Amino acid sequence: MTRYAMVIDLDRCLACQACVIACKMENNVPASTPDSFKAHKMTFRTRVIPLSTNGSYPNPQMDIRPVLCNQCENPPCVAACPHGATYKREDGIVLIDWEKCQGDRYCMAVCPYGARVFIETEEPKEYHNPDAVPPGNSRFVPPKGKVDKCTFCAHLVDKGEDPACVTACPADARIFGDLDDPSSNVSEALASRKGSALRQDFGTRPKVFYIR
Repeated sequence: MTRYAMVIDLDRCLACQACVIACKMENNVPASTPDSFKAHKMTFRTRVIPLSTNGSYPNPQMDIRPVLCNQCENPPCVAACPHGATYKREDGIVLIDWEKCQGDRYCMAVCPYGARVFIETEEPKEYHNPDAVPPGNSRFVPPKGKVDKCTFCAHLVDKGEDPACVTACPADARIFGDLDDPSSNVSEALASRKGSALRQDFGTRPKVFYIR
């Protein structure tokens, strides 16, 4: 059985934000504005955040962490949705059916990774990608009043391609593949270097791993 996962090499990540830009372009994620930033209502599917800062000028040190939906083996968001809008495919990818989503945001409340966002605006643009339709949906733009999140670019994966963030990374810091295939890139990366995952104490069994 296929179980898709992602490995992020923290030693390679440049915090260049290429993954964030590629994700927004490929998946038609609404653009963030100065007003949405001030209101703490920015929209994203993946982002790169600073964790801590040590040292002082001219030798500051900062630890960065790319974050996205962890595509959990035991996703609390699925159980929390009273409408059955969030579901997990057989290959482990967790998706949202926008036709069923009522915008209750229970799924956002139970996600320990803060990986879900509420769409405040709907801005279809002429340059949006009409092929970015997550399986189970009929729209290519996240609708206003719905919840959105990373889908591992399921529409690309179903065509045998990598997620947009993986393809766009100039440092090859993101690795995507099948955990159940010992010869896959993710399996080999985890076998050669010790990997860790976020908040495993929640019992979610995340499938985004970090190596360094």
